[in-house]
Amino acid sequence: MKTAKIHLILSCLFIFSILSCNQKKEQKIETTSISQPEMVLDLLDLQANNKLGKDTLVTIVNDPVYHKAKKYKAVSASLLVKTEIELNKIDSKNTKIVFECVDGYKPEMPLELFLNANPFLAFEDVDAPKGSKWEPILKEGNEMNAEPFYIVYPSISEKDSRYKWPYNLVKIYLEPLNKSTLELYPLKNKKLETGYTLFKNQCLTCHSINGIGGTMGPELNYPKSVTEYWKENELVNYIVNPASFRNKVKMPTLGITKQQSQEIVDYLKYMSENKKKI
Repeated sequence: MKTAKIHLILSCLFIFSILSCNQKKEQKIETTSISQPEMVLDLLDLQANNKLGKDTLVTIVNDPVYHKAKKYKAVSASLLVKTEIELNKIDSKNTKIVFECVDGYKPEMPLELFLNANPFLAFEDVDAPKGSKWEPILKEGNEMNAEPFYIVYPSISEKDSRYKWPYNLVKIYLEPLNKSTLELYPLKNKKLETGYTLFKNQCLTCHSINGIGGTMGPELNYPKSVTEYWKENELVNYIVNPASFRNKVKMPTLGITKQQSQEIVDYLKYMSENKKKI
């Protein structure tokens, strides 16, 4: 009888130790997760609470949005991120920074690349017409506004495509560097990797697949894939030259070949068989 009690006590202690270990692991995951509230910067909220940082004046020799020299009132974007986000809780080398814009545009880049580039968060255009905070942006025949915020780099060439210059910016947040890769990579057919890479670099900032990506343009996979209701040859041609299909279309000319467009469509066809409910 005593032996049975001893075994029962030992079993309970063993189970308790396992549960305690699992709880510690769960707590560790929670403290290192970059989906925590403090990992998201609501820029308008920070501005309302005077938490953006010290104002300064920055000059951009050749602004890639306005295509000329520009001056802005701005704050240090790298200092803002370091001040508001506990970077010691994440692996910066394996983290990306994502920019969320009012119109749904959602570009991203490696966090380390961003922090080391001396970026600034512009909140006012010094060259704007009298009575305005920002000069209008003319793009593809459409007039847009950069407010409320615009990321600029005084020391980075506008020709370096690794750096993102999002305007109309409202939020900044962090995600694992490989998040979209894990969700969208064509694991079942690696021959489609070229199309995946093209889509990731050219389309994902504006369009989403299975809810992952930008919202400036329509979701392309759920509940129906764009490949299910567009004729394939027309979809290929549309991606190459959207303006040839629609007047004042918001989608820009990407500068890709017809073969590259076909690679993207082949990838989209693959993803149509790998839908995930949003």
